[in-house]
Amino acid sequence: MQANLPGQNPHTLNDLVAGVQEALQYKTNITPQNCAVWLRKAILNITESYPFEELRQPGPLVTIGPSLWFNTSNYMYPISMFLNQGDDYTLMEDPVIFLTNTDATTAGLINAGMTNVDSTAVVGYPMDYMTPKAIQPLLFIPGGVPFKYTRYGGMFWFGSQPGQNYQIYLPYQRRHPFVEGDMLSSLLYFPTSWEMVMEYSAAILGAHANRWPDMVQQLKLILYGDPKNPFEPGLIKSLQPQIQRDQNKSTRQLIPVVGRY
Repeated sequence: MQANLPGQNPHTLNDLVAGVQEALQYKTNITPQNCAVWLRKAILNITESYPFEELRQPGPLVTIGPSLWFNTSNYMYPISMFLNQGDDYTLMEDPVIFLTNTDATTAGLINAGMTNVDSTAVVGYPMDYMTPKAIQPLLFIPGGVPFKYTRYGGMFWFGSQPGQNYQIYLPYQRRHPFVEGDMLSSLLYFPTSWEMVMEYSAAILGAHANRWPDMVQQLKLILYGDPKNPFEPGLIKSLQPQIQRDQNKSTRQLIPVVGRY
């Protein structure tokens, strides 16, 4: 038996075929090749919406600054610069910008009156997302620290325009990869506990393809639960992502908010 190491799944797409065929009652036209197509679509769909440790990646350290990239722009950079080669991302954390304590003091993050502060020490600060419309006024303010970012097409925009070079890295979740041309040999980048979810999700696509509406409804109940019965949540809701299990015992801070009358 293969070990299930942290952040790894020892199985391949081929290991899920039998589950899809079983869910579709072993109909003779449900071939492994058909199952591979449905599994690919189901996995891509689900892994775009849920965090999976097996897909999480630390991005490279990227330098941005005056005239460093697109059309000598200070603020516009291709997203591919912040990802490992060949990756696309589906989910991401906020980018992190590294500032010296001198930079942080100038930006107002550190009290200028503080003593015993190493001016050359470098600290990482999270950047905050803004919509493209909201960030527009910042894009043309030169000489600032780019604490804000947005995405526009294949580009990241940073505001305000960096007045000097800064280093940034982006923790992200990559799009699930597959072995093109030999789909069934593709490795799986989600926990083994989610394999049944992928199998039933693929089986729903197979039932649609075979014009089997009764089976579609039955499989959806198994996967998503009965909306009229909260005590039958379905496979997806009954599973917790690793991030939720990790923080299960951590303390949390609640800030009370009182609405105006």
